[in-house]
Amino acid sequence: MSHAPFLGEIEDWLIDKALGDADIPAVFEILCQRLHALGVPLDRARLSWATLHPLFRSEQVFWSRETGTRFAQYMHASANNEAWLVSPLYHVVSHGLPHLRRHLTGPAALLDFPVLEEFQSQGFTDYLVTSLRFRIADVDDVGAGTPGIVASWSTKQPDGFTDDDIDVLKRIHRIFGVACRSTVQKRVSVNLANAYLGPTAGGRVLAGDIRRGDGERIHAVVWFSDLRASTQLSDTMDPDDYLALLNCYFECTAAPVIHHGGEILNFIGDGVLAIFPISGNPGVAASNAEAAVRATRRLRAEAVARGTPGGAPLDFGIGLAIGEVKFGNIGVSSRLAFSAIGRVVNLVQRIETATKTVDRVVLADAGFAAVAPGGWLSDGEVEIRDVARRIEVFTLPEEQSVTTTAEAGEHPS
Repeated sequence: MSHAPFLGEIEDWLIDKALGDADIPAVFEILCQRLHALGVPLDRARLSWATLHPLFRSEQVFWSRETGTRFAQYMHASANNEAWLVSPLYHVVSHGLPHLRRHLTGPAALLDFPVLEEFQSQGFTDYLVTSLRFRIADVDDVGAGTPGIVASWSTKQPDGFTDDDIDVLKRIHRIFGVACRSTVQKRVSVNLANAYLGPTAGGRVLAGDIRRGDGERIHAVVWFSDLRASTQLSDTMDPDDYLALLNCYFECTAAPVIHHGGEILNFIGDGVLAIFPISGNPGVAASNAEAAVRATRRLRAEAVARGTPGGAPLDFGIGLAIGEVKFGNIGVSSRLAFSAIGRVVNLVQRIETATKTVDRVVLADAGFAAVAPGGWLSDGEVEIRDVARRIEVFTLPEEQSVTTTAEAGEHPS
């Protein structure tokens, strides 16, 4: 029996999804169910697409009639995974094939890929791969993959797929690719915006805050950390090793900040500027100050654990303050940055510089110390560059009992 008279309903449904914001895993699950209801004896399907993401090279959806759908993401390192390199999907993608079919049982059986033997042992009788290439973000290749979507379809039907089944799966793959393309493109845009701007700034840019001066005034806990002895390290280390050290330090810094609800705004040389936005509720201010303290303590623990190539702990200073910042676009019309500016941003960098003067790792202003937990102690007044008056700074109790590397004779840069 031909599926053609009923296929149009599925195609119209997919076109409607293409005009909206399709959830690929959800749409793929419903598609597989509808194909099965149409009479295509589908028992297992897998959909893969390459992506642009700092961590992941590809994303996949697995579907089976028994277990439903499962979503997975694959790290860039998996591009050289042996199982992937000897898979039929890799063969199709790397050779630019539109489709590949393998009978798994009977006289026409061909098990020329290791995974096909596994499928045969699980009772599958027929296997089809379909592929559709399309451009993502105006690049031809994405990581180790080819932009587009590739799918595999399997059945346990004793006689396998019919010719009509195969025609339906090939045809529906192209329509489904149209539905997926805009969603994949949007996921790539969000991934890149989050990676380079952070989720809040990235969301604002994607929402249309793209003109110079766009933004708003917000209250925030402002964090600034800076690596010590960076000039000495950069002069004495191989450039690749120094870059690896910087990334290690940034990982120690960024991961705790993000984990505790902060947002990295800028990497300024070997410094890190971050904020913990406050909605105006005093309870939120205290909560975000506490989050900044937790991030500070985690950074200290990880920096000691990882250390420098010579075995010494990573040495750094942290400044913390609370105040109003202008959060928005700055720069020239043709080249913008989404960042935070304002008096408190300048102040927190000066406070970090003062950590060297008073021999502390962490210092905060009075506003931060007033709402932060942990019983912050006054470290007296210090001169702050470009600030007319001396200001009182505060530190954690444990800081006043810590001997820093400067006391041991190492002078930070």
